[in-house]
Amino acid sequence: MPSFEQRQQVGDIHEVRVKRELEARGWIVDPQGQATLSEQIRRAVSRTRWKNAPDLIAARDGDVVAIDAKDRMSSAETGRYAISRECVSFGIQFVAAFDVPIFYVFGNLGVLTPQEVMAYRTTGARAMGGSYYLVNGRLAHQFDDVFGRPVNTNAAA
Repeated sequence: MPSFEQRQQVGDIHEVRVKRELEARGWIVDPQGQATLSEQIRRAVSRTRWKNAPDLIAARDGDVVAIDAKDRMSSAETGRYAISRECVSFGIQFVAAFDVPIFYVFGNLGVLTPQEVMAYRTTGARAMGGSYYLVNGRLAHQFDDVFGRPVNTNAAA
């Protein structure tokens, strides 16, 4: 299994892409995940369920959403996304506790909510990394449909 640092490097690239895509659509975006924590706190958090906290927080026109960027979570062979059961459970509880929606944004910019994962899931085999829900990638929403189309800042006068 890749180390946190290896997973973080891949995740950072995807998070930057998601952040830029959201900002192009008029969202204000800040990081909020484990990468924002000191090493000592991150190690402690990694032993709790809070390790599944969303990576980004975004706001636009009074709406606030949480984003969990999930690159390398889809299978090119099967077209399915694999999402940790623990992560989905945390997401559902986060939404219930804070009334802030969470969106999982995958490497192909497909978008699902924790509730949708629960509704569409099949259960994958238990692997060393834990149990996963598998969701057909065709069920994901298009990024533009969820977050809007890019704002044209270069419109002709």
